[in-house]
Amino acid sequence: MTFDVEIILDWQQRGINARVLGLAASKNLLMPYLERSECPQERDGWLQKAEAWVFGWHIENAARAFPENKALSPKA
Repeated sequence: MTFDVEIILDWQQRGINARVLGLAASKNLLMPYLERSECPQERDGWLQKAEAWVFGWHIENAARAFPENKALSPKA
């Protein structure tokens, strides 16, 4: 399986969007495809996309852990 950066970044963005919309990390839309794949190469492709999605979800979740006004403000 080749590693296509644009595809991975696209699925990361989809995970970010899912978190913004309030979906849980367990609601990864790629899991059914991953579970049904029989060919190891096909499974690897779905796994890369699923991992990118959940990584994007966690990026957005981490960003939401800090209030905007305190995230990068200098100490007084």
